Amino acid sequence: AAVLGSFTLAQLNTAISDSNIGITLGTEQASTSGTAIDFTGIPAGTKRIIINLKGVSTNGTSAFLIQIGDAGGIETSGYSSGAQPGGAFTESTAGFILISTLGATLVSHGAIILCLENSSSFSWVSAGIIYEAGGILSYSAGSQSLSAELDRVRITMVNGIDTFDAGAINISYE
Repeated sequence: AAVLGSFTLAQLNTAISDSNIGITLGTEQASTSGTAIDFTGIPAGTKRIIINLKGVSTNGTSAFLIQIGDAGGIETSGYSSGAQPGGAFTESTAGFILISTLGATLVSHGAIILCLENSSSFSWVSAGIIYEAGGILSYSAGSQSLSAELDRVRITMVNGIDTFDAGAINISYE
């Protein structure tokens, strides 16, 4: 094996593996029914969460929202967020908005990163890119503070009534 300093390449790969740097992959959830998908039990001390959408679709045209919460529940107000594909821009105070327009027959793919900005005020920021099959690329960003440490994330829609009908969603966190 190749030697790098006093480590072999195999030892170096083991030392920097995902498990050693604290990245945990959640359990993928099918986004084929319901109006919201929740990931709960996110451990104390988490500083970054990545939400991954693969082939996600709904039966309507309402935009996707990500909402965060603590032991008191999901926060549904107080966000400062926006999303823009091309020239249209949409803002939301109900969650981190991911895409400003959504076609009912189109599927979405992408990742949204949530980062802890301030651990004493439980402030989080978001940034993400979503590709909607059919030629729409949206980018989004936002911020929100909680009253306690984050332990849950919800993916839903602005109108709260459209239902998921295809794809899968998962998170990873560290």
